[in-house]
Amino acid sequence: MGTVIGLVLLAFIAYKVKKQTGLHLHKWIEKKYQEHEDSKK
Repeated sequence: MGTVIGLVLLAFIAYKVKKQTGLHLHKWIEKKYQEHEDSKK
C-alpha cells in the first residue's frame, strides 16, 4: 500500500516539477545533486 502512495507522490512531484521548470525530474535531480556537491566543496 505504501509503495503505491509513494509512486503516485513521485509521479505527482515529477509532473509539478516538469510544469514549473520545464525539466524532466531526472535532469532536475541531477542539477540539484550537482548544486549539493558544489556546496560541499
